Amino acid sequence: MANFETVEVSTDLLILGGGFSACGVATEAAYWAKKNGLKVTLVDKAALDRSGAVAMGLSAINQYVGIRDGDNTVEDYVRYVRQDLMGVSRED
Repeated sequence: MANFETVEVSTDLLILGGGFSACGVATEAAYWAKKNGLKVTLVDKAALDRSGAVAMGLSAINQYVGIRDGDNTVEDYVRYVRQDLMGVSRED
């Protein structure tokens, strides 16, 4: 297991996860929090610009898997996602 850096952050609202909904909540919360002098923090397991299905569009697997064209397979996609999750995934 890798050695992770621990960072302590003081915040008024902590949002865990950087999925589509969480990013929307963080954007809206930051708008209202700024008016009231509050701090909003969003934390995710990976880079928001490249992690998850929404980062590549809502049909990410359909964009990645080119079975008809003989390019990428479903297994290639699973391997890609596991690598992107830094090994934090289930085998089932």
